[in-house]
Amino acid sequence: MHDSIATIDQAKNTLLDLAIRFGPRLLTALLILIVGVVVSRWFSRWLGKGLSRIELEPPVRLLLGRIAWLLSMTLFFILALQNLGVELLPLIAGLGVAGAGLALATQGVLSNIVAGLSIIFSKPFRVGEYISIVGEEGTVESITLFNTTLGHVDRSRVVIPNARSPARSSTTSDRSDSSTCRWGWLTTRT
Repeated sequence: MHDSIATIDQAKNTLLDLAIRFGPRLLTALLILIVGVVVSRWFSRWLGKGLSRIELEPPVRLLLGRIAWLLSMTLFFILALQNLGVELLPLIAGLGVAGAGLALATQGVLSNIVAGLSIIFSKPFRVGEYISIVGEEGTVESITLFNTTLGHVDRSRVVIPNARSPARSSTTSDRSDSSTCRWGWLTTRT
């Protein structure tokens, strides 16, 4: 009985010592992360409002806003880790190895992202145009990193992964009084 009371007292003293040593650092790190979330949201919204004044496609504005949020949050996360005393060099090396493994495991997702970036920046078609992709026809409702959404007259929607679009599709507008633009796998008339 006396040994168990001594063990409990020792555990209590150890926890109290750890709380005194690391408690302020942990609270400061949590405060840094909370401030980071608020600042990142504000920065992303501010950038979105600024970019809305420039003639950019909605997917590009959304992409730039998300990148700004991610970079800002990464900065605050690194600040919080440094406050906790974490060595960042081994952590970065480990993240590099994990990133290579993750890239190999998510090749399909990454191909959608690359194809999405290609569509967003090269603009072979835009939101609101009538196109045909992979045997599906409709009006482009949205273009994201992962997929393109087509809307039909009957209000149904078709979501097409961007990785499928470039490899197997051709796109043609149904308007006859238009000029034609060809882009490899895609033809559109405007």
